[in-house]
Amino acid sequence: MLDSNPASDEDAVTGFPISMALIDTKTLTRQSIRDVLTEAFTESALVAVSTCEELLEMDEERIGKLNLVVVYIRNEGLTTPWVQSALELLRVRLPEASTVVLADRNDVAEVNRALAHGVRGYIPTSVEWEVAVAALRLVSAGGTFVPSDALRSRSAKPDDQPEGERQGRSDGLDLTPRELSVIDLLREGKPNKLIAAQLNMQENTVKVHVRNILKKLNAVNRTHAAFVANRLLGQDAEPVTLPDSLRPIDQAQGPGTPKR
Repeated sequence: MLDSNPASDEDAVTGFPISMALIDTKTLTRQSIRDVLTEAFTESALVAVSTCEELLEMDEERIGKLNLVVVYIRNEGLTTPWVQSALELLRVRLPEASTVVLADRNDVAEVNRALAHGVRGYIPTSVEWEVAVAALRLVSAGGTFVPSDALRSRSAKPDDQPEGERQGRSDGLDLTPRELSVIDLLREGKPNKLIAAQLNMQENTVKVHVRNILKKLNAVNRTHAAFVANRLLGQDAEPVTLPDSLRPIDQAQGPGTPKR
């Protein structure tokens, strides 16, 4: 494993492609977090650097297989210029890598902003390391992680929320019955193909519904849309049932049984 210090560049000797990166401006915490990640992810080659620019200056062949980037922003908010710049650089220059924000703050507004920037995980430093490692493994496998406390939070003031959420709280979700059935399955993390099969739709039709949902919720991606819907509908809200005129017929079910 290696740090930004050339003297500790162990991975340079092996020449293994780097699959995980840590960005932390402070040497002490960078080395501590690197040691924990190195022990937890023995199967991965890790690089620890102080800035996003330093990571991007590395040999492209070595970071071309980068799967996960952890950015420790400390108590900085997602509106801080250097944080926004780093996340945007990672999104543009390393589009195949999943970005995770590690932060000292744990509030729903920050989580929402992080998702809006396209990150795949938001881990507060208040969680146990076992939880953080599990969250990183989830993101590395293609999932998304946000803290449950943030999902349950209702403390954010309306004026601090994105326009789509303010509209949703005052007017309800302005979605058609079909879109409501799609967002219900989006909240379960299902891909378009499974949504299409479950709702007896063409996959292209599902894509159209998803685009409309993103636009109506002012969401930048599916994860952000599901997060907004969870906040507006409640994490444990009942699934949406289509009216008879819109519900696909399932021969295996009785006429009174709704199909999700």
